[in-house]
Amino acid sequence: MIESSVVVRPATPDDEPRCIDLWCAAVAARDGVPEHPATRARAEQKFTAPRVALLVAAGGANRLDGFVLVSEPGTGRPTDPEDAAYLSLLAVRPDVQAHGVGRRLLVEGVTAARAAGHPAIALHALADNARAVRLYEAAGFRSAGVDFPHALTGTPTRTYVTR
Repeated sequence: MIESSVVVRPATPDDEPRCIDLWCAAVAARDGVPEHPATRARAEQKFTAPRVALLVAAGGANRLDGFVLVSEPGTGRPTDPEDAAYLSLLAVRPDVQAHGVGRRLLVEGVTAARAAGHPAIALHALADNARAVRLYEAAGFRSAGVDFPHALTGTPTRTYVTR
């Protein structure tokens, strides 16, 4: 496990395009499909929302191992709790997954949201993404509401909230 060596820092403007690239690559790897332009467009849109935090996990040689984007309450779904910051995107490079990078980014994202005065954090995860669901539940997130179709794929998606 490399968790203790994970360096998390606030992102710089130069990191944003790299985060979007990482998101698109991670989604394509997760789904076993080529990158789709709609995935990139949706990620780019999420980066325009009012932000609580954008944190990156920096690897060696200026490598980006992962990132977490947390946006202001009201930037997720209308059914999310009104006081909940929205954990919009969390991605880890496929070759460093299962080494604590995602867990560290999740903890740091939640910490940043709470430090900014947000008592709750909501996120949306594909209902069949067992790896992500385990990560979120282990961090104290609980399922809330009913499943809804993902905006791009229609895949059942679930809201998780932690307080």
